[in-house]
Order: sequence, then structure tokens, then C-alpha cells
Amino acid sequence: MMTRNLNSERLLWLDWMKVLAIFSIIWGHFFSEGHLYLYVFNVQVFCVISGFLYKKASNWKTCVKKCFWQLFVPTVIMSIIMQLEAYLRCLAFGMTYDISWLWFFEWLLLGHRWCMGPCWYFYSLIIMRLIMQLLPEKNWMYFLLFLFLSCGAISYQYSGYAISNANLSVLVCMPFFLIGVYLKKIKQQLCNLHNCCFEVGLLICAFLLLMICGNYNGYVWMYLCDYGNNYALFIIGGMAGTCMLYVLSLWLSRLPYRKTIEALSKGSILIIGLHIIIVRRLIELPDRSLIEDLFLSLFILLCFVPLIRITELFFPILLGKHK
Repeated sequence: MMTRNLNSERLLWLDWMKVLAIFSIIWGHFFSEGHLYLYVFNVQVFCVISGFLYKKASNWKTCVKKCFWQLFVPTVIMSIIMQLEAYLRCLAFGMTYDISWLWFFEWLLLGHRWCMGPCWYFYSLIIMRLIMQLLPEKNWMYFLLFLFLSCGAISYQYSGYAISNANLSVLVCMPFFLIGVYLKKIKQQLCNLHNCCFEVGLLICAFLLLMICGNYNGYVWMYLCDYGNNYALFIIGGMAGTCMLYVLSLWLSRLPYRKTIEALSKGSILIIGLHIIIVRRLIELPDRSLIEDLFLSLFILLCFVPLIRITELFFPILLGKHK
């Protein structure tokens, strides 16, 4: 089957999985009824996908160059765009918006989320890539790192601090990144799954686990390095959501929307970075229902299709592309 062919240029099911994760992030930012369950898995799935797609650079120069152009530069540009939007909006409504740009760039370099919004994840991803470049490609080393990060996240949460910093968020993001790196070893099995009964069973089990983790683990705030009430449920819930989106992606990859899904997947950094500007305006609409938020999220996602194509032609640097 073309959508699961390892020799094809792209894995369409993986594109679908990334788009579904992005959609869940957008929907979660509406904070509509039931959004707690979206936070059980949405960013976690993105971390797993990042690990699955990770490839160690041949040398440090290449690694730093890729991190700079693919992640850091788009993060800085989109952070500036978000601040300018907020400033212009305040100006239009006669409100004050005091900001020191020198202070802004200083705190951005230090990884504080307030100045980069959802782009905090790309800052964390830079740290994760640098750590991976430093380590030898050994399973035992990844396992030890997983344990170290888990202990670090638990210790931090018990300390009582709640700092919104992308450097600290690595503690809760990178364990899922490492899981994604491991899953890459079974790429062939993931691409060639053709068992309908197993897929249905996996989807049902994953959904039930996700509900259980949402009920008992409570809110998960990744940007605050907060994993909820229980770290084990945090990991289980994130992987349950990953399995759920994986099965849905296998089924959806049979639909004839390849070009649209590929465009959305390629523009993921643009969508995650700038969708919050639209969400902040739409969230002001009164008396919204869960279904309305669902369709508004879909509307925002589809609005990015032409924007991504325009950006790819004229501003590819916003997509992490640089020559």
C-alpha cells in the first residue's frame, strides 16, 4: 500500500498523525468542555513524532546550524509577530502595552514562555537535539537519560515551583522524544500494519486508557513542566493518545487529501507558532459550545493551507527552510 511503503518519499500516516496532533493543540487552546483530555496527549504526541523523525547530525557544526535555522530563527520571528500583534491591538483599542524589546530578547534567549507563546516547544526541541547530539547512540544511554529526566521532573514538581521556562520543559518533553527514537526501530512494523481487528482493539484500549489517565491524573501543563498528579499516568496517557492518533492516521491516510495533509505537516512550525493569534480573537466569542470550538479549530487549521503555500514561496525561513 502506497501510504505505508517505506520506500516512498513521505509516510502519509505520519503526516496525518502530525496534523491530528496539531489540531488537538489548537482545539485545546479554546479551553472548551473536555479540554483536560486533550492535554493528556497533544504535546506529548508531537514529542514522540519529533523523536521518530530525529536523525543525528554528522557533526556539531551541522547540528548547531540546523537548530539555528530550522528552529531558533522561526521561533524568534514568530515571537516578534505575536508581540507586535498584541501591541497593535492595544494601540487600536486605546490601551497601553509596555514592552522593552531589549528585555524581550533577553528573556527569549533565556527560554521564558511568555515572550514566545506556543513556540516554547521549538526552543525545548533545540535543547533536546543538542543533548541527543552529545550522547552516543546507545539504547542503554537513552534508558538512563529517560530515568534521569523522569527523576528530575518528579523532583521539580515536588519542589513546588511553577516556572514557565522552555529549558525546564525538556524534563517532561524529552522522555516522549526518547520513546519516539525507540519507535523508529520498529518503523517497518508500524508502516506495514494490516490487521483491522488489532487496530480496532488498540484504538479502544488507547481511548479507555486516555480517559482513565485524564480522570485520575488531572491537568497536564507541559509548558510549566507539570505532569499532573502521577508521573506514571502521565507517561501512560501520553502513549495512549499516541496510539490512538496512530490508528486514526492509518485509516485517514486512505482518504484523497494527500497534498493538503502534506502541506499542513510541512507547515507545522508556522501553525503552532501563529495559531494562537487567531484563537485569542475567536475565544472572545460568547456562549461557544464544544462543537463550535471543534469547527473553529478545523477552520483555523484549514486557513493555514494557503498561508503555508505562500510562506513556502516567499518566506521559507518561517518554515525552518534556509539555503
